[in-house]
Amino acid sequence: MLLFLIPIWELEAQVVKGKITDEQTGEPLPFANVFISNTTFGSTTDIDGNFEISGQLPQNFELAASFIGYYTKFRNIALSGRNSVTVNFDLTPKVDQLDEIQLKSRRDKKWERNLKRFERVFLAVLDDPFLKQSKITNPWILDFQQGREGGMRYFAATAQDPILIENEALGYHIEYHLQRFVETRRGFQYYGLVNFSELEGVDGKEDLRNTTYQGSLRHFVKSLVDRTVDTLEYEIYQVIPDNFLTKRTNDFTQELGESIVKIHRDSLYICDLPNGLTLIELPYKIEVHNRKKPWPNNYYENIYHSISWLEAPEGYFVVDDYGVLPDPTQLERAGNMGRERVARFLPHDFEPTGELGEFVAEFDSTLLRKSKWNNLREKPHLSLNKTYYHPGEAIWFAADMLYQNNFYMDSLSRVLHVEVYDNDFQTILSEKFQIKEGKSSGVLVLPDGLQPDNYVIRAYTNWMRNYQEDGFSYVPIPVLGSNEKLVAELVEEEFETDEDLEVIIKSQFEKSIWNTKVKLEIDIIEADDEIVGGQFSISVLDADLNPEIFLQSPIRNSLNWLLSDEKSIFYEEPKYPIEFGISLQGYFSDRPRRPLNVPLTIVQGELEDYGIIQTDSSGYFWATGLVFQDSAEISIAALNKRRNSFGEVRLAPSQSPNVQPFYPRFSYGKETIENPDVEFSFEDLMAGNYMELEEITVQTSALESTAERNYGYGTPDREIDSQFLESRPDLTLDRVISMNMAGGRMGNYNWGLDAGEPLLMVDGARFFPSEDESVFAYLSTFVAAEVESIKIYTFSAGTFGLQGFAGAILVETKRAKRGLQEDQVFDASQFQKFKVSGFTAVPQFPVFNNHEGIIKQRSAIYWNPRLEWDQDQTSIPITFEMSNQTQRILVKIEGLSKDKDPISKIIEIRVEDLL
Repeated sequence: MLLFLIPIWELEAQVVKGKITDEQTGEPLPFANVFISNTTFGSTTDIDGNFEISGQLPQNFELAASFIGYYTKFRNIALSGRNSVTVNFDLTPKVDQLDEIQLKSRRDKKWERNLKRFERVFLAVLDDPFLKQSKITNPWILDFQQGREGGMRYFAATAQDPILIENEALGYHIEYHLQRFVETRRGFQYYGLVNFSELEGVDGKEDLRNTTYQGSLRHFVKSLVDRTVDTLEYEIYQVIPDNFLTKRTNDFTQELGESIVKIHRDSLYICDLPNGLTLIELPYKIEVHNRKKPWPNNYYENIYHSISWLEAPEGYFVVDDYGVLPDPTQLERAGNMGRERVARFLPHDFEPTGELGEFVAEFDSTLLRKSKWNNLREKPHLSLNKTYYHPGEAIWFAADMLYQNNFYMDSLSRVLHVEVYDNDFQTILSEKFQIKEGKSSGVLVLPDGLQPDNYVIRAYTNWMRNYQEDGFSYVPIPVLGSNEKLVAELVEEEFETDEDLEVIIKSQFEKSIWNTKVKLEIDIIEADDEIVGGQFSISVLDADLNPEIFLQSPIRNSLNWLLSDEKSIFYEEPKYPIEFGISLQGYFSDRPRRPLNVPLTIVQGELEDYGIIQTDSSGYFWATGLVFQDSAEISIAALNKRRNSFGEVRLAPSQSPNVQPFYPRFSYGKETIENPDVEFSFEDLMAGNYMELEEITVQTSALESTAERNYGYGTPDREIDSQFLESRPDLTLDRVISMNMAGGRMGNYNWGLDAGEPLLMVDGARFFPSEDESVFAYLSTFVAAEVESIKIYTFSAGTFGLQGFAGAILVETKRAKRGLQEDQVFDASQFQKFKVSGFTAVPQFPVFNNHEGIIKQRSAIYWNPRLEWDQDQTSIPITFEMSNQTQRILVKIEGLSKDKDPISKIIEIRVEDLL
C-alpha cells in the first residue's frame, strides 16, 4: 500500500526530444549522436533527424549533439519538474577538415612524445594499473602546443574530433569531446563533454565500479550533502596557513591543532539552490582523510591511509544531485582525489549497488617510485663544431638540455660536467659549464702533445647520477695527426631537419687580394612559410678539410630518449643533489673534532654572494648556487651570537663518476692534407689578429652586483601589489606572504634538499638571518601599510646564487631606502678561506677582421653556439672573413625551434659559384 503514497509523476520517465539539422542547409542529419554529458543516457537521430531520450534523467544536465564533420554543440537543460522538454540543434559543418589519412601521415616523433605526455595526465597517473587497461583508439586526432605565457610554461592539447577511449578496467567505451586541456607547473585542467556506453565483450565489472566509486571525490561530496560524512570513513581538517615562524613536521599528532584542525560537516555551510543544485561553502583549504582506504603515504610518517586536499578559489562550489560539479574549475584538488583521471571516470548516473566492498589496488607498487622521479630526468645533447680534431685544437660545443617534463627545467641542474677520456678510460679533460634556460656552451682545448687516437666526450649533470648513466651523452672524437684529415667511410646517422621545416641559405662572397668576405642570410621556415624562431648552433667549416657529412648523432635522435621507458632513481632518496651553481661539500667539527649540527655562513669574495646552510648530525654539509668563473675565494665559518667563529671546516673534493667500459666510435679513413699550412692550434688562433664574434654573449667580465642581478631578473613568480597591501594595512608581512603562496609555503622545489632561509632584500639591502632572528621573524616586524610592493621568486630563485637557493623575497617600503646595518657586517678574520674552482671560462670564437693580413686556411671558420632567433626576424645575418684558399664551405645548423622541433641541417656552398 505504501506504493500508492508516491506521486505518479515521480514514477514516470522524463523525456528529452528534438531534431538535429545542418545549420547552413536546414537539412536533417540522420544517425547523429545525442547524449546527456557524463552519463550513459544517449540516442541517435532517425532518418528525419529526430531523437528521443527517456529515463530517470537528472534535473540539471548538459545535452550534447555531435556528427562526423560537424562541430559538437551543447545546451544546459533544467527540467525543473517537467516530464518532457524539446531541444533542437543546428550543427555547423567543419571547413577544410583533414581526413584520417592526412592526420596520421603528419604525426612524427615529436607528436609521439607529446601524446605520451598527454596520456599520463589525461588517462591515468603513471602508477595506476588502469593505465594499462585504457587506451585512446584514435590518437591521431590530437594536436599539441607548448609555450610560455605570463612567465609560465604551458602544454596544451586540442582534438579535431571526439577522443575515443576503451576502458577495459571498468567496461566503458568513452567518447570525450575535449573542450580544454592545459597543463602548467602549478597543475592541470581539462574538461569536455563525455558520452559513456557499455564496452562490448566486457562483463562482470560491477564490483570494480563499486570500489572505484568508494573514496572518490563524488563519494565524498555525496557524503557531505547526504549528511553521512561524519559517520563514514572520512575525517575533515581545516588547513591553517603557514606563518613561516614554525617549521612544519611530518608527525600527524604534532601537527594536529597546529597546522591542521579537525572540523565536522556542520562547520560547512551547505544549502539547496532553487535550480535543484546544492552550494557548499569552502572558505579555506581542507585536508580529507579516508581512514578505510590504505595508502603508502609519505606526507605523514605515522599515517597510512589516503589523504586529499580540497580548495575552492571562489570560496564555494556547486554540485548537482549526483554529487558532481557542473563547473569543475570551482574546486582544486590534490593528493589521492587529485589522482582521478579519465580511466577512473564513472558515469554520473552510476549508483553503487549493495554494500561497498574492499578497496582494489589504485597504484602499481612497481611503478610508484618511477612515477615520483621520472619527471625529473634530464639529458644533454651535444652539438660540436666539427667531426674530428688535431692535438692543440679547441672543441667548441653547444648543449641542449632535454627534459622528461619541461615544467621542471627551471628547478633542475644549472651545471654541466663535460669530460674527455681515452681508450684506456682515463680522463684527459674535465670542465664545468653553466646551464642557462636549458642551454650551455663551452670549449675544450686539447693538449698540444695529445697522442692521435680515438677519444670520447662524456656530458652529464650531478643529478643524472641518481639514474645511473641514463641520459649521459657520449660523443666519439677522432684526434688525427697535424697533417691528416678524416674521410667518412660509414654514415650511421643522417643529418636531416624536420620534414615540415626548410632551411634556406642566401650567400654572398667578396674576394680581395687578401681574403674572402662572406655574408650568409639563413631562413628557417615551416611548410606554410611561417618563420621559425628558436635557439640554434651554427658552424661553418672548410669543406676540403672536413668530411661532407657529420657523424655525431643529430638532436632528433636524442629526442627519442623522451620516449624511453620510465625510470626511477636507484636509491631510496637522491644520493646526488641538484647543482644550482658551483657546489661545496665538507665537514664541520668543534676543536676536539666532534661533528656538530650547526649553521655555517658561506661568503664569496667581498660579499658577492652569501648564504647560511645547516650541517647534519655527522657534521656534513652541502651548499650549491655559487656563480663564478675560473676560481674564487670562499670564506666559511660557524659563528656564535657574537659573530665569533668556532670549530673547523674541512672541504671534501668532488668525485666524478667512474668511466664505464663503453666506447662509442664510428668508422672513418684518413688522408694526408695537401696544404700543410693550415691553422689548427687554439693558442695560435687566440693570439692572432682577430676580433670577437658580436653575436655571442658569454660572461667573461666581473659579475654584476647582487642588486643589479636581482632587480634585472624579470617577472617574479608572485607579486603582491599595493592594492592588496592597502586592503590589509595591519597584517604583518609574514602573514601577507603566506596568504599569497599556494599552501602558505614558498614552494622551492629543491627535491628533498634542505633549502634553508630564503634571500630577503628590503629596499635593496640584504637581510642576514641569524639563530636569533629568521627571515620570517624579521618580516613579522613589518606591517602592510609600510610596504609598497613584494616580489617573490621560487621556481627561478637559482638565478640569485647560493643566497637564493631557498627562494627570494624583494620588499620595497614606503620609507627611505636603508643600507646594511653595522651588526650585519662580517669580520673577515673570523673565516676560514678556501680557493675553489668555478665554471670554465669560455672565450668567444675568434673572427678575422684585418684587411691587411692574410688568413691561413682554417678547418673551423665560424662558430656560434647560441644564436637566438625571434619569430619577428625574417632571417639570420652572419658575416665573417676566411682564407682565399677555401673553395667550399659546409654550414651546419642544429638546435630546437620555439615549438621544440629538432633542426639538424648541413648545406654545402661553393665559393666560386657565387663570385
